[in-house]
Amino acid sequence: MSLISTLGKVAMGIAVAKGLGKMMGGSKGGSGGGIGDLLGGLVGGKSADTKGGLGGILDSLGGSKLGDAQSQGRNQGSSQGGFGDLFGNAMQGKEINASSEQEQQAEILLRAMINAAKSDGNISEDEQRKITEHLGDVSREEAEFVRKEINAPLDTKGFIQSIPRGMEQQVYLMSLMAIDLDSNEEAHYLDQLAKGLNISKDVCNQIHEKVGAPAIYA
Repeated sequence: MSLISTLGKVAMGIAVAKGLGKMMGGSKGGSGGGIGDLLGGLVGGKSADTKGGLGGILDSLGGSKLGDAQSQGRNQGSSQGGFGDLFGNAMQGKEINASSEQEQQAEILLRAMINAAKSDGNISEDEQRKITEHLGDVSREEAEFVRKEINAPLDTKGFIQSIPRGMEQQVYLMSLMAIDLDSNEEAHYLDQLAKGLNISKDVCNQIHEKVGAPAIYA
């Protein structure tokens, strides 16, 4: 198994646990039509491009180093391409061959989603159950990693310091996916994340628009 596959399963589990499909799936104005559509599109077999899936949006938000590596992979005729392509293939149950760098990227994005899900206080037992139910046949080590992250105290500053350059906007996107923006705590967490990662208010609003989420900055 791969942490990229685990990332997709946790994303689906959090979407179910937090009710994101209902809250954001009907939003208009985002290029993907809402988080429900973005995830559903990948599972349903749509290509992971910027218009049709989360994978394409992830790639479009990657830093220059990551973008260069992804472009090089495509230019060399790789059938899997960049991280977004791998993520899309994993969500469709296809076998993937990820590099160690891509696995590290998936680990950061997994932590981003789980931390954001905890930002309103904690992940309830019911939410934990819904998340872990979607893990399926991941390895024991991957399942333990998810459970450990869920139960660990939220350390926003420490997490921000661990994020590699070039992944800032991707981390913000996946964090946004893990919350439903119905509390001041969640909005405050996103604000802390944006400031800590030096993401401007305009760029944050653009990311929200991509997935049909309400803006947090006027």
